[in-house]
Amino acid sequence: MGALLCRLTSFYRLLKLSKLIDVMNKFILFLLFTIGTCSVEIQAQVKQATIIDDLETFVSGEGIIQISSDPKITDLIGSVSSETGVSETDYVKANGFRIQVFMSNNPKTARKEMTDKGSLIKETFPDAAVYPEYVAPNWKLLIGDFITKEEADVFMQQMKKSIPGLGKEMYIIPGKVNIPTQKNN
Repeated sequence: MGALLCRLTSFYRLLKLSKLIDVMNKFILFLLFTIGTCSVEIQAQVKQATIIDDLETFVSGEGIIQISSDPKITDLIGSVSSETGVSETDYVKANGFRIQVFMSNNPKTARKEMTDKGSLIKETFPDAAVYPEYVAPNWKLLIGDFITKEEADVFMQQMKKSIPGLGKEMYIIPGKVNIPTQKNN
């Protein structure tokens, strides 16, 4: 009888242990599911926001804006990007104009010449955005973020007066530009 009681006690302990393991397994599965769900939500939030997304975001106490458009149109409008920690400004990519002040495909001198001209322009016009660019086989130096061709032309004339040596190489070219917008803090 004592041996039977001992076996029943051992069986009871094993039963409790197996129930505990079952509960722990369920808890681990719950944690894994929760972590997986959270990571999916975080990835959805990391998606780069467009201007349309920003306008359609619900803000308590303000009206609701809903924009229906073809996704191709949304791609043409541009997207919001920011320079982390650099300034209090966000930038919107949009179609606009830049001034090309240099282009060369000479691999020996192009990079140094482009850097020298970029430094000269930055010294003369400290607020001007300077974009060195390499698209094989050409090195280019682009200046500014202008919405209209007229704005680019006015600045190009100022550059020609201040740095006459660059005048022969300056051209206004269309492309994507960074348009600053104030952050919503």
